Amino acid sequence: MSIKFNVNGFPYEVQPADYAADITLNTFLREQLHLTATKYMCLEGGCGSCICVIQRRHPVTGDIKIEAVNSCLMLLNTCNDVDIITDEGLGNKISGYHPIQKRLAKLHGTQCGYCSPGFVMNMYGLLEGSGGQVSMSEVEDAFGGNICRCTGYRPILDAMKSFAADSNIELPADCVDIEDSFELMCPRTGQCSSGSCSRKMQRVQDNCHWYWPKTLTELFVALDQVPIGEEYILVAGNTAHGVYRRPRTIRHFIDVNLVPELRQYSIESDHLLLGANMSLTEAMQVFQQAASRAGFEYCAQLWRHFNLIANVPVRNNGTLAGNISIKKQHPDFASDVFITLETLDVQVLVHENAHSQRVTSLLAYLQDSTPKLVIGGFFLRAYPKDKYLFNSYKILPRAQNVHAYVNAGFLIEWQDIQRHTVASARLCFGNIRPGYVHAQNAEQSLVGRDLYDSATVAQVFAELLASLQPVEMPPEASPEYREKLACSLFYKFLLGSAPKEIVRERLRSGGQLLERPLSSGKQTFETIPKNYPVTQVVQKLEGQIQCSGEAKYMNDLLTTSNAVHCAFVTAKRVGATIERVDPRAAFQCKGVVAFYTAKDIPGDNNFYNSTLFVVEPEEIFVAGPVKYFDQPLGVIAALSHDVAVYAATLVQVTYVNSQVKIYTRMNDVLADKANDRIFTMTRKEEEVSRPMPEAGDVMGRGILQLESQYHFTLEPQTTVVVPLEEGLQVYCATQWMDVTQASISRMLKLEANAVQLHVRRVGGGYGAKVTRGNHVACACALVASKLNRPARFVQTIESMMEVNGKRWACRSDYDFQARANGSIRLLTNNYYEDAGCTLNENVVDFLTRPALPNCYNLTNLNFKIRGTAIRTDAASSTWCRAPGTVEGIAMTETALEHIAFACKLDPADVRLVNLRPGNKMVQLLPRFLASTEYRKRRVEINLFNAQNRWRKRGLGLSLMEFPLNVSIALCYPATVSIYHADGSVVISHGGIEIGQGLNTKAAQVAAFVLGVPLERVRVESANTITGANAFVTANSMTSEVIGIAVRKACNTLNQRLEPVKRRLGPQAKWEQIVEAAFLQSISLIASESFKMGDQPNYSIFGLSLSELELDILTGNHLIRRVDILEDAGESLSPSMDVGQVEGAFVMGLGYFLTELLLYDRQTGRLLTNRTWNYHPPGAKDIPIDFRIELLQKSPNPVGFLRSKATGEPAFCLAVGVLFAMQHAIQSAREDAGLPREWIRLGAPTTPETVVLSAGSEVHQFALQ
Repeated sequence: MSIKFNVNGFPYEVQPADYAADITLNTFLREQLHLTATKYMCLEGGCGSCICVIQRRHPVTGDIKIEAVNSCLMLLNTCNDVDIITDEGLGNKISGYHPIQKRLAKLHGTQCGYCSPGFVMNMYGLLEGSGGQVSMSEVEDAFGGNICRCTGYRPILDAMKSFAADSNIELPADCVDIEDSFELMCPRTGQCSSGSCSRKMQRVQDNCHWYWPKTLTELFVALDQVPIGEEYILVAGNTAHGVYRRPRTIRHFIDVNLVPELRQYSIESDHLLLGANMSLTEAMQVFQQAASRAGFEYCAQLWRHFNLIANVPVRNNGTLAGNISIKKQHPDFASDVFITLETLDVQVLVHENAHSQRVTSLLAYLQDSTPKLVIGGFFLRAYPKDKYLFNSYKILPRAQNVHAYVNAGFLIEWQDIQRHTVASARLCFGNIRPGYVHAQNAEQSLVGRDLYDSATVAQVFAELLASLQPVEMPPEASPEYREKLACSLFYKFLLGSAPKEIVRERLRSGGQLLERPLSSGKQTFETIPKNYPVTQVVQKLEGQIQCSGEAKYMNDLLTTSNAVHCAFVTAKRVGATIERVDPRAAFQCKGVVAFYTAKDIPGDNNFYNSTLFVVEPEEIFVAGPVKYFDQPLGVIAALSHDVAVYAATLVQVTYVNSQVKIYTRMNDVLADKANDRIFTMTRKEEEVSRPMPEAGDVMGRGILQLESQYHFTLEPQTTVVVPLEEGLQVYCATQWMDVTQASISRMLKLEANAVQLHVRRVGGGYGAKVTRGNHVACACALVASKLNRPARFVQTIESMMEVNGKRWACRSDYDFQARANGSIRLLTNNYYEDAGCTLNENVVDFLTRPALPNCYNLTNLNFKIRGTAIRTDAASSTWCRAPGTVEGIAMTETALEHIAFACKLDPADVRLVNLRPGNKMVQLLPRFLASTEYRKRRVEINLFNAQNRWRKRGLGLSLMEFPLNVSIALCYPATVSIYHADGSVVISHGGIEIGQGLNTKAAQVAAFVLGVPLERVRVESANTITGANAFVTANSMTSEVIGIAVRKACNTLNQRLEPVKRRLGPQAKWEQIVEAAFLQSISLIASESFKMGDQPNYSIFGLSLSELELDILTGNHLIRRVDILEDAGESLSPSMDVGQVEGAFVMGLGYFLTELLLYDRQTGRLLTNRTWNYHPPGAKDIPIDFRIELLQKSPNPVGFLRSKATGEPAFCLAVGVLFAMQHAIQSAREDAGLPREWIRLGAPTTPETVVLSAGSEVHQFALQ
């Protein structure tokens, strides 16, 4: 029995027995068909890199359905009679590019490019599924499941919105009109087989069985074949695996996609029947139909609520019954399907066999232990709007694609609608505590009462507080927040539904959730035509092939069929010593090949083998005491990735001598005065004495807490190692080839020349792949060397987050003395930074300290600082975008903001009075305040806040002088070669293209200096032959220093060609000159290098103004507008630099607002280790109005071609959102009657922080 399907128009037939029972479509596409445009990272439907499009026939209507799906979740054995379309099938260099691919590249929507195919395919699925007719709003809403860490989303959204029917996006002239493009849009005819023939059970690998029933009767025949005691699963979209990993003990897989009885729906006058196996998307389509019918108006709200469940590809494949089944298996699951349907008292149709069915309540179904029950459908009754009132809520940590802090639904049956008398009530809450759904006492207290009467309102909130009693459920938000939030949602329900005359005017806006309008952006910069192609707006060199999926990343490289896959085995007891490691259970897994530990390493057990930025070795595998939870102790090698990852969990470890107390946070170290973990790093300076107080002086103190941040590269840490002759060929996603090479060679006791690296491109770095990737690289190289066969190591997201170091967390204890006008007389800052388990890559003195003065007049006379590194029981901290600098600037900016608050002055005025005389900011700040209408907007915001109790706005200003330290740059080689055959040029250099546009800028420089068209220049892979000894790609400087090396090489070539040019005369063409030089035996290859001293240090100036709006009841926010002015000198490539500014700022928004790392304080285990519970910003978290200006007519006198770096600085400007938050929260606190005091807001300031800081108490919830 075979599975038949088409991929990009080509038919395939596979035997299920040839593959693992749970092989995914993603694995098949990549490993069997070698279609590597379809990527993966999280393997749980949370990042979007795996999206492809499928076409299949609906089992009831027979219509062809076209939709985007997560290939990492979709199981191959559910793909029978399916057409699959990947990015390669959409367009490529042979058949031509698809308009979506072209526009995304043209509009600069790709940087590292790893996420680009997923965005392309999601958009293709949206367009095809809607016949090409979509609105801009629908487009912007569709990308909740696509994460991009590079771009800040704005250019991606512009490219995609350009396809909308109501688009106002300006397009380059060479972009194809959408009307012309639909002929290209279908790679094949869309003909699927009817799928009418029945299919028998099929035995597959590992004693598993697959079944493909076509009717309800066949489904129960399949269930009857499942022996008692053996686990089975009904498979539709397999999206539950993205929440709770599927047990490996499942032996029976039953595909229910083609059972028509489970996919039907009907809309009757008194009820709505939804088939159990309808996808969430199909259910939403029915809601839209039903909402216009009497009694079903509430379906419009169901649509809105379902639109907040997961993301489009997950909703396309995930089903109603699947969601409810998760809730049944996992009562703690915060199911939105359950909470809304239970609120509406939806009844469940269940089948005990093909001929017996019954109707039961949802709650009864969850408790029903009848074996082999099948949900047939859901009955939703009519609720006439003159007799019922319904609403539901979901409050999230970010705008989309995340489970709720708390979800809720409220249904009121009116006894007398005119008098607002309640006949019955259903108040349901989710994510409070397991088993809690109905606030029963509160429901009963409403019966017979006026819903909006003040006594009723007071009583119902008293009942709610008595009933909710949330419990700790790490890593969920605190019980205190969840309790307040649950009460706030019912209050919001009352405010939003009560007649206007009952609600005091300034309370009314609290009745609505924040509604986000369409986003837009504006980019302003200068170009200098005489310098073209330098300063010209050009498309990224690799942009087109990134958008078509033709650009290759490390894990896209093919290896021979005997390759093995690797996974870390990790230690689970901090401070203990490993006594014994027993891998026997792992070797029982079919496909496990080898297991290695520290004793198998022939050389240095150190993955950071360098003399630079290193204090101590970092073990590849634990050899002494365990330094942190999940520190690798060995590596498993197996024939597949899945087997390696699973087998790694089976290795048994025996420990001795556990550590008594585990320190995962600096605060605990400081509180316990654990001095052996505290290291003062800043150099000693003369003591600054406190000035004598003068009349009007203001004094204050504060604490700023900035937690860590995970880099969240879309490309995982990846290394492929191939043994060749007498050495190793290493393909590694690294930002620093030199140290990777040295670490591998010294581990294996090889000469460095026997370990050669090739790096074509890296799918996002941000510091994660400077040294942390060496852990994977060394383990992979050890396996390849020991087995003498290719090895591949791709870390899972859980492994990356648990094993690898993250940003240095920071704490600042500051105090100040300022004059009445805000000028600083003394600022003291004792700051602490979390090193993790080693002091390597220390930022305390090296990067944080130089940034602390910022642009202010802070000298050794009025500024006292002390920096301390704290050793904790976590993975060794590492550099993360703007390392140390963002913390330094945030500390000082926070102190300035606090001084303004204490002095009761405008924050802009306090900054103006403290600027360093002669600093460039003296000119920039007044200009920026005027261009952003700062004063006027602050007045308007204060007026808005006075008129609204539960909605508040804030304005946050931040300034930056980013010190770029180029003096650390040692060696950056570049080779430029001209081919005599046609005059084309190729560059190879020692920098790494990580999305920052390095290759594009290098090509622009070469084209400018040599005087050839940009399209004649190519850039080849970096490697350790032409790029030997190359220094790290980091610190925002690599584009410039490589540019310097390229210019040197081009100047050398020009000097060699000059006599030939003179001899041939001014009319000679470039090709003639090059050929003549070749015939004269003139070398057309030049190698040069940047060396220390070629580029002085300089400062990058920037300003941002952030305006946001807060919902005080939920803590959610909208960033209404952000203005950024950044001094980029004469930008080498303005579109690249604008992209860098936007991307850095949005990554900063994640740091300051949404990205929270939580550890188990007893064990040290990281609790937020995947996309399910760690939340970088999404496409609807960016500023609604996003304005970027690169300062014009401001050449950098010491910069390369008068430019400045842009990769990291704008990250520092995101701290302004905290000041906007402070502004808004202070207004809420004043309304709450609290004393005026500074509120500690740090990174991240989540909705929980907002609610708990705003001073709102449930007893204040009234309508008047």
